[in-house]
Amino acid sequence: MTDRRDAIAEDLRALADDFRSLLESATTDPKERRRKELRWRLLYSALGAVTALAARRAATKAWTVLTGESPPLPGAAQAASPTQPTRTAEHATQR
Repeated sequence: MTDRRDAIAEDLRALADDFRSLLESATTDPKERRRKELRWRLLYSALGAVTALAARRAATKAWTVLTGESPPLPGAAQAASPTQPTRTAEHATQR
């Protein structure tokens, strides 16, 4: 008797889930859903950018406090490298 009740209860739950998904698909506008997804993507992108900027600023301050010097800049090593020949105006006009 309990096996039968369990089977009926399981079938009723499955039927309820099917009706719920049918109701959701019948009442949901796909364009509105895409707009919500776009707004969500914009929100977490903006928060990610703000968080990255704040983390960079905090890392800069921490580096300055810990080492007593300014942090290395990404292009500073290439500019100071003697192996990179610099192009002068004279070389640029010869080509």
